[in-house]
Amino acid sequence: MGKLTKAIVEFQKKYINPPNLQTREKKDRAWVVKQLESQGWIWDGTPLKVGDKISQVKHLPLDNSYTACSKKEFQEWIEWDWVDKKQYVKDKYDCENFAFSFKARTDRRFGINTVGLVIDYSGGHAYNLVLFTDSPPLLYEPQTDEWVYIGEGMSANESYKMQQGYIII
Repeated sequence: MGKLTKAIVEFQKKYINPPNLQTREKKDRAWVVKQLESQGWIWDGTPLKVGDKISQVKHLPLDNSYTACSKKEFQEWIEWDWVDKKQYVKDKYDCENFAFSFKARTDRRFGINTVGLVIDYSGGHAYNLVLFTDSPPLLYEPQTDEWVYIGEGMSANESYKMQQGYIII
């Protein structure tokens, strides 16, 4: 009976009970803009280099008040979350649907609204970015649960370029 109880507790921890995010901190829109600018991810009309290209990524703010958590706790959420398990269906449930779903689930489940949606026209792809209380922001691929970097790609037609598009956060 001991093994069964342990298995049930482990199953409950992994699949039923989400992690408890305790490092929540309130932030304002200016903090969000500063985080995005620190990575050179947004464009205000002034030419901005990302790698060897000029970025024309625009920020579309959604809120005035934000709630963020630590990178470590957010990683626990990623490991628990199931968005990456959804089936990819071309033109029905594809990259932007994964990114929308992950952003919405994070906000709805925890009130963490520092997950942005990146519509990357230059890369032909949609994905997320995440702002943390204790680390620089990172790009996140919700289809694979991986942190990704500019210059990498999902395929020959989809990549992380951040040269033209929108960040919605």
